[in-house]
Amino acid sequence: MEIKKNRKVQWIDVVKPNGQDIAWLEKKFGLHPVIVEELRAPSARARVEAYKDYLYFIYYFPLYDTKDEASVRTEIDFVVTKDTVATVHYEPLEKAFGDFNIKDETNSLEFLYHLLGHLITFEERQLRHIREKVEKVGRELFHGKEKELLERITYLKRDISEYRISVRLQEPVLKSLLVKGTAFWGKSAETYLGELIGEQLKVVSQIQDYREAISDFENTNNQLMDVKINNVMRTLTSLSFFTLPFMLLVEIFSMNATPTPLVDHPYGFWMIVTVVIIGMIILVGYFKRKDWF
Repeated sequence: MEIKKNRKVQWIDVVKPNGQDIAWLEKKFGLHPVIVEELRAPSARARVEAYKDYLYFIYYFPLYDTKDEASVRTEIDFVVTKDTVATVHYEPLEKAFGDFNIKDETNSLEFLYHLLGHLITFEERQLRHIREKVEKVGRELFHGKEKELLERITYLKRDISEYRISVRLQEPVLKSLLVKGTAFWGKSAETYLGELIGEQLKVVSQIQDYREAISDFENTNNQLMDVKINNVMRTLTSLSFFTLPFMLLVEIFSMNATPTPLVDHPYGFWMIVTVVIIGMIILVGYFKRKDWF
C-alpha cells in the first residue's frame, strides 16, 4: 500500500490487497460489506455505486501483454471521498500509472479527473502497437506473403477485439459516474466527467477504425489466396486434361490384342513417343493461347 498526499487530497494505492489492507480500507472509509467483498478479488462486471460519504466504481482498461501478444482486461477499483481517492488493483500498474503523481488538485474530483485522463492517454499510447501492425499488414499485402499474413492478421484481430471489449466497458461506467458524481460533488463535476467521456469516445473511434481496416485487409488477403488456389487448380486440371488422351493412346498400344499397329514396326516405340510429345506440345501451345494454362 502506498499513500501520497498534498494539502487537499490523499491518494491511496493498493496493489494485490491482502486481508490487512481490506480491513484497513473498510475501517477508514466505513465500507459496506458488499464493497468489502468486491475488493477481495477481481469483479465480474463494471459498476458504479454511490453511498453517503463515498463513491465506489470498477474501471476496466486494456493492458498489452507482450508475451501473449494481446491486450488483457485489467481492473481498478476506486473508492472516492471528498478528499481521498483509493485505487485497488490486482496487477502491478507501473506502466499505466507511469510518472503520474498527485499535484495541486484542490479536491478529489480534480484528482480523479486527471488520473482517469492519464489512463485514457495511456490507452491511446497503447494503440500505437496496433496501428503499426495494421499499417505493416497493409504494406505487405501484395508481396506474396498471404499465408504469413493470415496468421498475423488472426493474432491482430484477437488483440483488437480484446482491446475493444475493455474500452467499451468504460463507456457505461463513465456515463453512470457522470450522473452519480454530479450528485456527489455538485454541478461542477459535469464539466470534468463529461470531458472524460469525450476523450474515451476518441479511443473507441480509433480502435473501430483499426478493426475495420484489418477486416478489409483480411478480405483482400483472402481474395489473393483464392486467386492463387484457383490458378493452381486450373493448372492441375489443364495438365490432367491434356495428358489423358496420350495416356489412353499409350494404354491402347500396350494391349496384347492383334493386330496392333506399329507394335511390330522396328521404330514403333519412337514413333509413338514422338506422336505423344508433339501432341502435348500442340495442346500446351493451344492452352496458353487461350490463357487456360
